[in-house]
Amino acid sequence: MNPEQLDQKLRTITKHEALYRCGMRRSLLKEFPVCCMDGKEVMQFSYAAISEENNGAPFLVKKHSRFRSYPLHVHDWVELSYMYSGSCVQDINDTEYEMKQGQLMLMSPGIVHTINKLGTDDILIQIALGQNNLTHGFFNRISSTGIVSNFLLNAFTSNNRLDDFFLFSSESSRRLRLFITEFLCEWYEPSPASYDMLNSLFSLIISELINTLNVTSDHPATHNKGTYVMPALRYIENNYKTCDLQSAAQQFNLHPNYLSAMLKKYTGSTFNELVQHEKLTAAEKLLLNSDMSVTDIASFVGYQNVSYFYRIFKRKNNCMPNEYRKRSR
Repeated sequence: MNPEQLDQKLRTITKHEALYRCGMRRSLLKEFPVCCMDGKEVMQFSYAAISEENNGAPFLVKKHSRFRSYPLHVHDWVELSYMYSGSCVQDINDTEYEMKQGQLMLMSPGIVHTINKLGTDDILIQIALGQNNLTHGFFNRISSTGIVSNFLLNAFTSNNRLDDFFLFSSESSRRLRLFITEFLCEWYEPSPASYDMLNSLFSLIISELINTLNVTSDHPATHNKGTYVMPALRYIENNYKTCDLQSAAQQFNLHPNYLSAMLKKYTGSTFNELVQHEKLTAAEKLLLNSDMSVTDIASFVGYQNVSYFYRIFKRKNNCMPNEYRKRSR
């Protein structure tokens, strides 16, 4: 399948959509379990009930049906929604969020939400990922050393975080559109190596999402808890050599105490610990991939006191920098 054929397939009105457009209403509340949450009826979906359709892949791809309203619901899977065409409004925990063409939303299980009725040109693609498949091994093609990567992946692999979502302002990303298009072409018309292709393309999609987190953007990724968490982490990644809490807080027009508390709450680490993590990670890479002296490396990553660098490096790696370099090589 090529991109033109994919586009035609996604825009073709299905039998169900034709009925919905004519006014037929299908009561899903009679087909799925319903619970009461905050005085409202909420439909419950389980991955086990739909996983037979995934052909052995760790995810399931669906095009959201147009021309009909949807009841409030929750599900036990991680959901990636991509606005292929047009726009839509998602109501999440009683707050409306508009998705524009090219934007992507990543939602963890347990969130009460619904999607307003879609029109003819509104094409929303949904990828369901069973939590049992979401291990760090599944994301083994994604760098696990960055604090942004770690935060994003932990939000969806940890059993303790069941109410996170991220709306990425990814509409200007050429590569995200390309990766998702190829992913969908492979899904709808599998090749002999489809399993590996889908996993590789999905890893590229997640990697490109991380790349879209640009702190200079007027519209950073929207996060239901700490809107500035990921942009702040990206700022630290880009400026770890020289940044301090005061300058980082000023970057986002936040009080330093507020930024510090927010990072501690949502990452489990203090601002200084996050900065130190980035410095040591950079130092480790230089030890393995360059012939720079330890003193030069310490200065390069932002440590003016070499003795202090030796001390914290040993605390993290249980060995001195030269020993780390020799052992790893």
